[in-house]
Parts: sequence; structure tokens; C-alpha cells
Amino acid sequence: MIICHRLGLIFFKTKKTGSTSFEIALSRFCGPDCVITPITPANEEIRRSKDYHGPQNFRDTIWPDGTRSSGKFYNHIAAEEARQLIPDQVWRDYQKIAIIRDPFDAAISRYYWEGVERTGQDFGEFIDAHPEYLAESAGIAPFDGPNRIDRHLRYENLAQDVDTLGLEGLWEDFAGIRAKAGRRPERGTSCEELYTQFPAAAEIVEAQCAAEIARFGYRNPARA
Repeated sequence: MIICHRLGLIFFKTKKTGSTSFEIALSRFCGPDCVITPITPANEEIRRSKDYHGPQNFRDTIWPDGTRSSGKFYNHIAAEEARQLIPDQVWRDYQKIAIIRDPFDAAISRYYWEGVERTGQDFGEFIDAHPEYLAESAGIAPFDGPNRIDRHLRYENLAQDVDTLGLEGLWEDFAGIRAKAGRRPERGTSCEELYTQFPAAAEIVEAQCAAEIARFGYRNPARA
């Protein structure tokens, strides 16, 4: 998570959306007073190699007006929890953003990220056993309600969506960072292939992620 006072921007970090790479790239715009939560040591090394600010001000944060929050921001903190630590004026005035990804595709990445395929559990069994994973990102960065964020950048259209933020060099920097990459095999793991093989998994994803599917027009690959 990042709260960048210079940009008036709050970045919420969803899961399996390229958010770690985006967070590293966004760090280039942060000053010493911004909130930056820790990431893994390997990814912090990427950030250090670019000479960007690292983890800072995420515990007992002092705000630009001199007030202090008693609490802690962390990597995948949800908007609802973060709002309790953020002054009302900052919450109201700053643009709140996150990356959203086709939930059918994100579920496949989560399966391989967890390394479940090495245990012999197939993709369909994984989705059936862990439906709670599917809606985690929507819980972090809600689409509706009192804690909704302002903008969701679409993973599938990220170059164009990032460009609309007007931050020169952000996309180029982000595109050159490969944090957490390489877990998912290149062959045999497309949405069409896996959900044709496991159509019940597609039905579970569709039920759990109805909000983002409706909002962004994602389609059930098993019916394509």
C-alpha cells in the first residue's frame, strides 16, 4: 500500500494483479513523508536498486497536518480498515486507486502462486476448497459502499489506464519490473483451457465475483 502526499494518491494493493510491481514503480513519486508498506525482501531489493523510498511511516503515521494515527498499515490492508487510520480530509481529497483483474484469470494465477499443483490437487478441487480467495481483491478495494475506491485500473488494459493517471514514466517503469513473475506455466493454463476442463470452477468464480464481472464485462470462459 502507498499513500503519496505529493500526488494526492492512495494505492490499495489487490492480489494477483501485478500490484507489487506497480507499487515499486509508484514509489519513485514518493517523498520521505509518504506511507509505504513493506514487501518481501527480494522485492525490496528491486526497489532499493532503483533508489526509491522503501518502507516508511506505516506505523503510528504522522499526517501532513501534524496529527498522528495509532495503528499500522500493511501490504494488503482493506480500504475499510485503512479508512479508520486515515484522516477524513485525506480520505476525501486523495484519489484512491487499485488494480482489478479478470477474476477467472486471477484464480488461475492464485492456484499456481500457492503451488497447489505440486500437491496433486487439481485446479477444480482448489477452487471448490477455497472460494473465499476469489473475492479477496474486491474486499480490499470495494466497488460500492461507504469504503469504495475511486478508480480500478484494469489489468487487461493497464497501459492505457495507467496513462490516464498522467504520471510520466510510471508505465515504462512498471513494465520493466517483474516482481513475483514466473510461477504460472506458459502452456496449458489459459482461461479457455482450464475452465473448459473444470466448468464447475468457472461457476464458482462467477458466483463469488459477480460484482466485478458485471461492472467490467468479464465473461465465463467455460461458455465462450
